[in-house]
Amino acid sequence: MATVHEVNAVLGRTIGRLRGVPTSLALLLGVTLIAVTLLTGSINSDVFYAWVTQELLPALPHPGVIIMDNASFHKREDIQRAIIKAGHLMEYLPPYSPDLNPIEHKWAEAKSKRRAVNCSIDALFSHYMT
Repeated sequence: MATVHEVNAVLGRTIGRLRGVPTSLALLLGVTLIAVTLLTGSINSDVFYAWVTQELLPALPHPGVIIMDNASFHKREDIQRAIIKAGHLMEYLPPYSPDLNPIEHKWAEAKSKRRAVNCSIDALFSHYMT
C-alpha cells in the first residue's frame, strides 16, 4: 500500500512549480513497485533523500543494485553515501533513455489503469498497482 506524505511534512513547505500536483516515488523490484510514496508538489534532493532513507532503504532486500535515471536529485552526494552505506550499489542509465527505464513502463501502466477504472491516485496504488 502507498505511503501518503505531503511535501510539507518532509520539508516544512510545498516546493517547486508543481504546487498541489500529485507526484510519486517508488522503486520497481522485478514487476512490483515498492516504497511507493505519494507526494504533493515537486521532488528535489531533500525530498528524495528523505524518501531514500525513510522509505526505500528499509524496504530493500540486501544487497542490491539500484538503477536510476540521470535526474539531478539522484546524484547528490549524501544520497549516494546513504545508499552505499546500506550496502547497495548504484548504476545510472544513459541520459535521455526513458525507453531503457522499466519503471517508466510501470508509470504508463498506472496512468492507463487509472483512466480505465476512474479511481483516485490513493486507490490506484492501494488496489491496482501492488
